[in-house]
Amino acid sequence: MKTKFNLIVAAILLLVLFSDSSYSQTEGFNVKTPIQKIADSTSKFLKEIINQSSRQPKESIPEDLVCSSECFLIIPEIEMVQSRGDFTGTGLMSCKAPNSNEFTEPLYYKINNLKSFDESGGGLVILATNKTGMKAILGDNVHLNSDNISAGPIGTIGDNKIQSFVAYEKYTDQRLSGANLSESLLEYSSKDTFNAYQGTIVPIEILASPQDVPPVLREFNSLLLKWTEECK
Repeated sequence: MKTKFNLIVAAILLLVLFSDSSYSQTEGFNVKTPIQKIADSTSKFLKEIINQSSRQPKESIPEDLVCSSECFLIIPEIEMVQSRGDFTGTGLMSCKAPNSNEFTEPLYYKINNLKSFDESGGGLVILATNKTGMKAILGDNVHLNSDNISAGPIGTIGDNKIQSFVAYEKYTDQRLSGANLSESLLEYSSKDTFNAYQGTIVPIEILASPQDVPPVLREFNSLLLKWTEECK
């Protein structure tokens, strides 16, 4: 009887240990790294922009502007830097690859020194509209001002003067609108990019020496291709 009791206790202990081990393994697989969280949030936010462009083109980024732009920076979440009283956010940027219909591998970029943003949540879309903007953002940090960035037009370009960069903001559950990002700073997030690619990437070199895109970043490029598939 005692032997039978001991066997039952041992079986229960093994079951508990196995259950704990399985839970720990499952829980570990569900934990996302910071670069995965940024990539997932960026793709989700970009889907919202693309869906709005499809459903409500008159309330979206003009198709002509999307088709002519060289680089696309999507920052899905903006947060306040309490110690400074300004705002920051990190997202993904990819540029049109030379002599092809593809996009370069995505890189992590951030905006800093943003003076104001609705704390209820939302994100930014920043387009490099020409070669000058592309070379600037791939070459160094970009100090944004009235000479190089403007609030993006909605629906049609019209008579709007298009600078090397245009910006849009979309707050949670609100429409897309042009954004004034003057006095803020665009910076290459080399650390996040290194963690994603497990190696150093020099931004300007992606135009000439493409890298393999990690699985975590592939959805972003697929979405950009979808957004620009109607461009001639």
